[in-house]
Amino acid sequence: MSHPVGGQEGRHSILLIHADDRVQANRLGALVSHYGHSPRILDEAGLLAGRLQGEGLLISCRRFSAEIRLAMAQGLHLPRVLFCDRLTVQQQADLLTQGALMVPHGCGEREPVEQWLRLARAQLAMVQQQQQAQDALRLKLEERRLIEQAKGRLMRHQGLDEEAAYQAMRSAAMAQNHSLAELARRLLQALPG
Repeated sequence: MSHPVGGQEGRHSILLIHADDRVQANRLGALVSHYGHSPRILDEAGLLAGRLQGEGLLISCRRFSAEIRLAMAQGLHLPRVLFCDRLTVQQQADLLTQGALMVPHGCGEREPVEQWLRLARAQLAMVQQQQQAQDALRLKLEERRLIEQAKGRLMRHQGLDEEAAYQAMRSAAMAQNHSLAELARRLLQALPG
């Protein structure tokens, strides 16, 4: 049975590994080596050292400690797989919203690590896409709020109805080669409340 080297576009990748037991960390290291990855085993200090550098984080633990929770939160840019069978519903929900993949048992001898990593990558990409969509929606809502505020001020200061104020803003934005939101920001700075 052949395995893709590196798991991602055939390249050799570094996977960060932590386990609350040295034997378990070595077992997980051997598993990822089997799939062509280079394991980098981290002790607790290495796990908490700051921005984690690698192409994935695999953690096997019997207890979901504060240190592991912090490491999972620091590694938001990485696909993360957590092998742990003692997670509360709230901990599971928190990890899912962060884009981490949970395997609800301890890491065994024959774990399909490459499949777990693929799932973790897909889950992380989905969470990142959702975050980007939320950010874009938040920006559009903020811009809409600014436009409505500016339109209201223009109506009060110029004695215009809503449609006329909107058309005036739209025409001015096009003439100045600005977005409607940028024009609204300028109007709000220029017109007193």
